[in-house]
Amino acid sequence: MNKLNQKMTTKDPVEKIARKRLSVLQLAESLSNVTEACRRGGMDRTSFYAWKKRFTEQGLEGLKDLPPIHKTHPQTTPEKTVKRLLELSLERPGWGCIKLSDYLKLEGHSISSPTAQKILIRNNMASKYDRLMRLEETHVQEDLDKWLYHYNYKRPHRGYRNMGKDPLKL
Repeated sequence: MNKLNQKMTTKDPVEKIARKRLSVLQLAESLSNVTEACRRGGMDRTSFYAWKKRFTEQGLEGLKDLPPIHKTHPQTTPEKTVKRLLELSLERPGWGCIKLSDYLKLEGHSISSPTAQKILIRNNMASKYDRLMRLEETHVQEDLDKWLYHYNYKRPHRGYRNMGKDPLKL
């Protein structure tokens, strides 16, 4: 540790943190008391031993924080497959996850039945009842949109001021 004892002024926050950890390690070596060094350096003993192990294996680079873990997993189901699974589950609401995954494999989308179940649960379509309700909801919404369009734009308005004209002709 003595070769790294030289002072280095840097503005890099990652380097500063690594130097602070190094100073706690050096303090523990000079005091011969890990508990007291951790108390002075504001570090718990478990972390001290983890940093000490990383320092002996990797040097000063081991005292720097590791880069963050990626938010996306490399084996994430492709969006195209997820979209097709949701479409198919609405086309065939009585099919279970095994049948859905087998049918998707025939179409060229590789997906396991547990993965299909997780995707359906995530989209609130886990059971046959949920899928039927979603299907009914879309049909009711379509009918409501058609009726509102007719009511607001196509039907002749009756009344004193409108004189039976369509809304677009007013």
